[in-house]
Amino acid sequence: MIKTWTWIWNHPLGKHRRMAAYGRWLRWQFGTRLVGQPVVMPFVEGSRLVVERSMTGATGNIYCGLHEFEDMAFVLHCLREQDTFVDVGANVGSYTVLASAVVGCRTISLEPVPSTYRKLQANVRINGIEALVDLRHCAAGADSGEVWFRTDLDTMNRVVEEHAAVQKERVQVRRLDDVLHGMVAAIWKIDVEGYEGEVLRGAEKSLQATGVKAVMLEGHDDRIVANMRSAGFAEMIYDPWTRQVLNGDRIQGRRSSGNHLWVRDRDWVQSRCRESRRYEVLGVRF
Repeated sequence: MIKTWTWIWNHPLGKHRRMAAYGRWLRWQFGTRLVGQPVVMPFVEGSRLVVERSMTGATGNIYCGLHEFEDMAFVLHCLREQDTFVDVGANVGSYTVLASAVVGCRTISLEPVPSTYRKLQANVRINGIEALVDLRHCAAGADSGEVWFRTDLDTMNRVVEEHAAVQKERVQVRRLDDVLHGMVAAIWKIDVEGYEGEVLRGAEKSLQATGVKAVMLEGHDDRIVANMRSAGFAEMIYDPWTRQVLNGDRIQGRRSSGNHLWVRDRDWVQSRCRESRRYEVLGVRF
C-alpha cells in the first residue's frame, strides 16, 4: 500500500491532483471488494478498459490516468491513423487501446498467457476495435516453438525454466519477423520482463526497415544496447510537456518509466510529436 501511495505521489499526472488520485485509489479498493467482479472503467477520450483488482498496470491507469505517462504520451503524440503499432507483451491491452481506440491506427498485439489474452480480447471488443487490432495468442522470441511462461504475476509474468516451482503454462513462441512478414510498423513496444533480447533476435530483419522509427524496450543490457545501436537507433527520452525528444546524455534523472526509448529518426519523431494534437487525461492537458 505504501509503495502504491508513493507511486501516486510521484506520478507525473497524479501529482497535479494528488488528493483526487488518492480518492480514486480509495474508491477502487472498496468498490471492487463490494462488486467482486471486473469493472468497465473510462480510459482516454471515450475509450474504456475492463479492469479487475489483480491488474497492476491497468489499475494504475485508474489512479493516475496513464500508468506509464511518458511512454503512453509518446504513443499518443507520435502515432497517426495511417501507422501500425506493435505491442509485444500486450498484457490486458492498455497500449493497444491507446493506439487503436484513441489514435485510430492499426495494432499488432502479442500476449501469450491464456487468461491475460482473454482479458486483452475483452478490451478490444468493448472498444469496438476488432477491425484495427490483429491479436496474436503467442509470445515473441528468437525461434518459433514453445516456452514455459509464469502465469501468476500479472504484469510481471515471464519466461521461466521448465523445472521452476511456480504456476506456469507452455505457450507458443513466434519470431517477430514471421509475425510481421514484411509489414513495417512505425513504433514498437516490447515489454516481456527480461526476454527483450530474445525478441530482438527474432526481429532482426524487421528492425532493419527504415520505417521503424522508435522502439520502447523494458530490457536494457549490453547485448540489447549493441543490437539497437547497430540497427541505427539511439537511446533517448521523451518529455510530453515540452514535446521534446532528448538525447541520451540527458537521460539520467529524467525517466519515471521503467522502459527505454530507442529512436532511429529523431527529426521525424520530433516533428510528429510537436505536430500532434493535445490530449486531456483526468483534467490535465499535455
